[in-house]
This record gives sequence, C-alpha cells and structure tokens, in this order.
Amino acid sequence: MDDDLVCEYDSTWDTESDGDELENTGRSKKTRPAFWSNSSSRNLRAAKDMQNYRHGYPNINEEECPEERMTNLKFYLNEIKSSPDDVSIETFHTEWRTDYKRLERVHSYIQWLFPLREPGVNYMAAELTKKEIQAFRESDEAKSRLLDSYELMLGFYGMQLLNRETGEVKRAENWRERFANLERNMHNNLRITRILKSLGELGFEHFQAPLVCFFLEETLVRKTLSSVKRSVLDYFLFAVRDKRERRKLVRFAFQHFEPKDKFVWCPRKIQKLFKKKSEKRQNSSAGSGESTAQDEGHSPYKNKDGEAASEPKHSKPVADLTDAKKKVDSDSVIQKPEQATEALNAGCERVVGSSAGSADCDDSRDETDHLLCAADSQEQREETASGTSEDRTVTDSPKHNAPTQSEKIPRPGLMMTSVQSESHEKNATNCNQSNGSEKEEPMDIVDTSL
Repeated sequence: MDDDLVCEYDSTWDTESDGDELENTGRSKKTRPAFWSNSSSRNLRAAKDMQNYRHGYPNINEEECPEERMTNLKFYLNEIKSSPDDVSIETFHTEWRTDYKRLERVHSYIQWLFPLREPGVNYMAAELTKKEIQAFRESDEAKSRLLDSYELMLGFYGMQLLNRETGEVKRAENWRERFANLERNMHNNLRITRILKSLGELGFEHFQAPLVCFFLEETLVRKTLSSVKRSVLDYFLFAVRDKRERRKLVRFAFQHFEPKDKFVWCPRKIQKLFKKKSEKRQNSSAGSGESTAQDEGHSPYKNKDGEAASEPKHSKPVADLTDAKKKVDSDSVIQKPEQATEALNAGCERVVGSSAGSADCDDSRDETDHLLCAADSQEQREETASGTSEDRTVTDSPKHNAPTQSEKIPRPGLMMTSVQSESHEKNATNCNQSNGSEKEEPMDIVDTSL
C-alpha cells in the first residue's frame, strides 16, 4: 500500500546507516506533478537541508586546509577577532552576554560563535573544514569557550544550561520576556538551527536532543512559542544526528501533536505502530488499575492544579501511601511555569537521556528496530494481499512557518540591521523524484532591509 508520508530526504526510519542512499532502502521513486499544497505538508526543502547536514555535506569538495587558515579555531583560541564586528571571543562572552538589543539587532556574529561547513549571512566568516573540526574537537580550550557561547545564546532565548556534561536545559527566570522576543523575531529560528548544527559538528552532538526536546515540550505540551513550532518540527528535530534519539523525539512529537492526521514527520506505518503501542500500554495499565497519564508525558494522579488526585484503592499501609503521594507530587507536571525548577522538562527527561527508559520510549535500545520489522512485515502482507506494490511519494508545502537555512548579508555600505523574513516556496516539490530530475533550488530567504 502506498505511504504518502515516506520521504527520500529522511532516513530516520531506515534500517541502514543515516548516510545510505534511497536506493539501498528498498523504496522506489515516483515522479508526480508539483501542485499547490497546504501548510500540513512536509517541508521538503527543510528535509533536504537537514539530510545534507546529517550526511556530512557530501557535495562539498574541500581543499586541503593548512593550519594557519583555521580561522574559526583561532577565533575560539582568542588569537583573532571576528569580522566585521572586530570583537574577540572573550569580549563576546563578557560584554555581549546580556546585551539583548545588540544580540537581536546584529546579524554578523552568529557565524563566528557557531561556525558550520556551509555559508551563512556573514560572507566575512569562514566555513569549517573537516581538518579544522578535528582540531577544534581536540582543543579543550576551544570547546569550553563554545559552551560559554551556547550559554550566552540560551540566555538570550530565555533558557538556562543546567548541566555542561549532559546538555540539560530549562527555562530561565526571564523566560517570558525572551520567549516574547522569539515570537516576534522569527529569524532566530535560523540561528537556533545553526546552533544545533554547530554543536553536532564540534563535539557536542549529545547536546542536540535535550535542546530539541525542550522546544517540543514548549510548543506541543505547554503551547508556547507558536511561531517557532513549525521550525521545531521541520528543522530542529531533524538536526539531531543520533538516529535513536531522533526516533524517540519523533515519537514524543507524535504523541503530543494535534490533530494526529496532520502529523507529516514520519511514515504512516510508523504512526500506526505508535498508536497500537500506546493503546496496548493503556489497556495494560487499565487492567492493572494504574493510571495511563505517563503515556502522554505526564505524571499520574494529577488534577488541573498539578496536585496529586485521589490515590488508587489498595491495601498498602498509610505510611506507604503517604510516601507514594509525595513521590507523585515531586514528579508532577508543573502548572505554574514561573515556579519551575529542575523538573520543568520532566516530560522530555523521560524521553531523552534516561538510561532507565521512559513511558514514552521504554526499552528504547531495541524498540524501534522491532517497530520497523513489524512495519515491514505488515507492509509485505498488505502488498501480497493486493498483488501489487505501489510507489510512495510525498509532496511539499509552499507555506510553512520554518525559514530556510541560509541568508544573505548586506555588502559593505549597506545597513547591517536587516530583518530576516521567511521564504515561502512558490511551488511544492515532489519528494520522490526520478534520478537526476531534481534541480537544486536556491536556499536563500528574503532579506528586507530597514
């Protein structure tokens, strides 16, 4: 049976390595005419961009990079200053840290703080090379300063890094003010995508999932940052290089996304298996008299005020019941964000970084492989019954909330305080095109100068 949500630019559910091509996955391509589609379609430009990043930019042919040309490493070793701002990394960390107006207004610093192997808005910043990436990863001084840069930008966005080892993040005290800025200035979506990519390149790949999970919970569970939601699903989520973590995050997103029939970020056969597993867990919990609230990323026995509700009836001693209630209270979902502490992202903590597993993804080590095997078996049975195997395609949307991933900087003589606006594609691009039929489209966003 045809699965219209299978996308050749997304290898999340392939059993092969993330770098394998479509032909090795058993999926066939089929070309369909492009057409105007609605905002619920998958953003194929985003999918292609993120696949290109995860696969290590296969189309880039690098020249040998001599040590003296490692511009980004030298900047992080405090040996040179950025251009055109003429600011050292130490000055950034001391004088720019809480200067939120300048961090919002200036568009030429982010490429220095979070370099990539692809060009950005600042043509005076150098792209990373493989040799430079290796040298950067081997420098404790450079990596420590990179974390300082990360903390600087998290503060700008209203977040706080809780652990410099695991990458766990939470809301900062000034989150309301900074979230409002994120909602108003959507070019920050580009910056966050760059930050996620750069972390993956420079030795902090394990920081990607906690940050993405934070945004998933904010947008899908807490219903904040509505202007960022589409970028989270199209870009942030698929910047996560660890395929196992990415799968868990997709499942978390599916569980909390509404309406379910508009979720386009994984194949329908995977969605069906998510639903079946959720129903099975709910039935199992109902049979044992336990709450199924954890299935949705929340703690059990909670009322609307975040307090423990009536406890299940059983014969345990009163002391045990009291202890159990205290534990439930401590694990409860925070209903008043301004009082948030370490448990702010409790739902995401059950998805990312838990060695003991979670309600959203228990036994994550093997579960996804079982899902894929089950899906393949089910698909084979359906194809055998129908006597045919149709090609699967997916179409793109010309309208979405996520900006494209490259910008143009005004050349010298033009104002640096340009405001970035999102690019809306004019025509949808077919996901499964025939070999050699796709023409590279420009990845630039529209730049409106003030």
